[in-house]
Amino acid sequence: MKTTKNTMVDYVEWRGDLEFTRDKLNEVDCLIFASLSYMNLDKADFANTAILESAPTLDQVYPQVKNVKCFGSMFLPLMSQCAVSNRFKNVKVMYFKSIIDIDEKTQFSAVTFVLPSGEVVVAFRGTDDSLVGWQEDFNMAVGTIPAHKYARRYLCDVADSVKDKPIYVVGHSKGGNLAVWASAHLYDVHSDRLKKVYDFDGPGFYGDFTDSVEYQQIVSKTTKYVVDASIIGMLLSSATPQVVVESTKHLSMIQHLTSTWVVQGTSLSKMRQRSNRGITSQAVIEELIESLTFDERKQFNAMLNDIVQSSNIKAFSELKSVEAIPKIFDMIKKGAVKPEDKLFVQTIIKRMAVIIKNRTIGSISLDIIKKDSQ
Repeated sequence: MKTTKNTMVDYVEWRGDLEFTRDKLNEVDCLIFASLSYMNLDKADFANTAILESAPTLDQVYPQVKNVKCFGSMFLPLMSQCAVSNRFKNVKVMYFKSIIDIDEKTQFSAVTFVLPSGEVVVAFRGTDDSLVGWQEDFNMAVGTIPAHKYARRYLCDVADSVKDKPIYVVGHSKGGNLAVWASAHLYDVHSDRLKKVYDFDGPGFYGDFTDSVEYQQIVSKTTKYVVDASIIGMLLSSATPQVVVESTKHLSMIQHLTSTWVVQGTSLSKMRQRSNRGITSQAVIEELIESLTFDERKQFNAMLNDIVQSSNIKAFSELKSVEAIPKIFDMIKKGAVKPEDKLFVQTIIKRMAVIIKNRTIGSISLDIIKKDSQ
């Protein structure tokens, strides 16, 4: 008999009658707030206010965004359920900010939730559908990105605005990375109010940031969650201990979506250890990244930027269209990919093939592949 696995929507249906004043904030609540940060709040009146008294409640915001098509629309059922629950409907939504700068190659968005019990949850959005956001993600492989400075400024501004209130910082994917970075650089005057940092399957950091004093000061307050077949969460360096959570899906990129994460009671469902496939995938990713020199990372980023600029594609979803593949091949024919870049890609593919062979996963059966695709 197949056991039903609960997700965030099920949690709200079950726990929604208990207000935060009766049942304290937990990790599932924080995952929900991180997920709601993907909603397009541009259309919501006063959601961008920095004044708590002027901020709308979540049940006031939902009717204004429910018909807005955006990358975060996958979370509409979750937001709908939250908007009618005693637990979430009176949560204040404030200080929404969204920045997309094509020239700077930056995609940044964040929103702040203030609970009736007094806690403040700052949620950083991960990568949305904008192609510039994906370009920025690749730039993380060679150092800090503009979104880091925006995240720090945002968190410090919120801390200044909501004086004396305890602060929790959350984020999924790139948002998890921003949550950690911003928290590490929060002004000292606010550091005691920083209670917890939740990094939901976010990539790590390039360089020596994880050895810095700033990072070490928040490690004890930080929890990093990864899925079994995590790819995004395994990228770059992270010194934070990982908690492996269960997903309802098998494919790695679908597991990355928080809508698939399994909930047990007021907690995320934890795995005692990663599966053999998960362990092997992590080892392959880590070895491949470690093999890339700084110059190779820069070359990879430059190649991607050249392709994007030549394609005139603005959204990541456009790559899924029927016209996208012929368009990309046409770009290659016209020289969007330089000969040296083609050789570089071939080198990386061969390098990965060797790593996979050495890890003895080159003989994965078709049965396993078919199971993953279901």
